[in-house]
Amino acid sequence: MLKTVALFIGILWIALPCAAQEVEGSGKPGSAIFSNADYLELSTPLTNRVGVNTYGFYLGNVRVGIALIEVPVSVQKHFTVTPSYLFVNVPPSGFTLLTGEPLALSYQESQFRLAGTLFTTFRHFTISERNMYVRRFTPTGDVNRYRNKIYVSHPLALGSYKVSPFIFDEVYHDFLPQKWLRRNWIVAGVDMPINRYLTFQPSYIRQDDLFLRSINFLGVGLIIKTDRLFGRAKSSAEDSSSRGSAGEATGASAVELGLPGQN
Repeated sequence: MLKTVALFIGILWIALPCAAQEVEGSGKPGSAIFSNADYLELSTPLTNRVGVNTYGFYLGNVRVGIALIEVPVSVQKHFTVTPSYLFVNVPPSGFTLLTGEPLALSYQESQFRLAGTLFTTFRHFTISERNMYVRRFTPTGDVNRYRNKIYVSHPLALGSYKVSPFIFDEVYHDFLPQKWLRRNWIVAGVDMPINRYLTFQPSYIRQDDLFLRSINFLGVGLIIKTDRLFGRAKSSAEDSSSRGSAGEATGASAVELGLPGQN
């Protein structure tokens, strides 16, 4: 147990500074911004293979509101396909804070997304890779985006109480004449179950972007999970097992600051 804790802390210690420094200084001039990232997720299994997840996010210091709906479909034991739709609204004050450029009206963007996630477990570690195609509909035109995320989690027992720390790194690329790495995320968090249906999720998110000021987010999320709507109700053991089968964190991993820059 102590070896597992030490290994996970070591991964966090190494990954956090290295990933953040990889693109440090590539964004807009000025010191990094700090912002809270509050979010609520409602996760509803429709059948044993299909679910619906809805999210609401509010990024306080930049005053950004985000709505997201996704439909994960389990194709087979280790592969999930997830179509989704996202809407983001950025007020003029938030736009100026992030870009240093004045804006008279709010910035609004819609995104249609399609993701494929491969995942497996190894010695109680959950490891996944997600590849996502995004079609961005921005005020200045349509843009294609690619995102790639590597995710690792491991459950830890604190006496009789179990939590699930996780880390992931995600890179973004917009298909425009620019550098390959448009944005990089490094995220560390922990899923802390309150009961069968509620999970508290604190997290730290570092965003470095080619066109925006860097941001340090402190995330506070609440995940609400319901029983399956159709088919046989799961036992407690089945329910506990399936909630971790998506192969990636919810809540923090879904936050999207799909902002302007050079669209």
